[in-house]
Amino acid sequence: MTRTSSSPASRPPAPTDGADSALVWFRRDLRADDHAALYHALRRHRRVYCAFVLDTDILDPLPRADRRVQFILDALGVLDADLAALAPGAGLIVRHGTPREQIPALAAELGVQALYFNHDDEPDALRRDAAVGETLLARGVQVESFKDHVVFERSELLTGAGKPTASSRPTRTRGCARSRPSSSAAIRWSATPRTWRPAPRWRRAGACPRSRAARKPRGG
Repeated sequence: MTRTSSSPASRPPAPTDGADSALVWFRRDLRADDHAALYHALRRHRRVYCAFVLDTDILDPLPRADRRVQFILDALGVLDADLAALAPGAGLIVRHGTPREQIPALAAELGVQALYFNHDDEPDALRRDAAVGETLLARGVQVESFKDHVVFERSELLTGAGKPTASSRPTRTRGCARSRPSSSAAIRWSATPRTWRPAPRWRRAGACPRSRAARKPRGG
């Protein structure tokens, strides 16, 4: 089974099995371990490419020498090495530009049938992901995103009336059953722009966390 991506210094490898290949788009989740999108891509496809885009919309306003940028570059080097350790020839494709242009272009270049990435609830990220998703859906590419770097997402922190909680206390008490995190919540994009279809999910086993009052020993 081949799972391949290219190193940052090299050009993307020529796709050999486009009918069974996917692209994993890394963003703020620069790790190879415990990565939901990478996990699902490797389970479902024989060939998986991994990519990161140095977003010029974010980088251009920054000073030329910025420690935040250097931190990202160092993290990309570590991620590339970690991916290379997973399979021979594996690594990270790094592009420079806007993700709205670079990700669809790379998906077309590689001939992949699916794009996977992890949820990002920042407003700018939601608009970016919607634009990328709509472009690829129009080309017949499957787009799917996953819960990854949070315990609770916004849709899971709701009161009994289906509204966001004003504090964490209702989550621990009245809203406990509703706000239990799902461990592999996925979103599968539909063909209609900005429309989401929840994919099947499973819930972590075990009782719901009790409030502090419930944990207090009797007679204490």
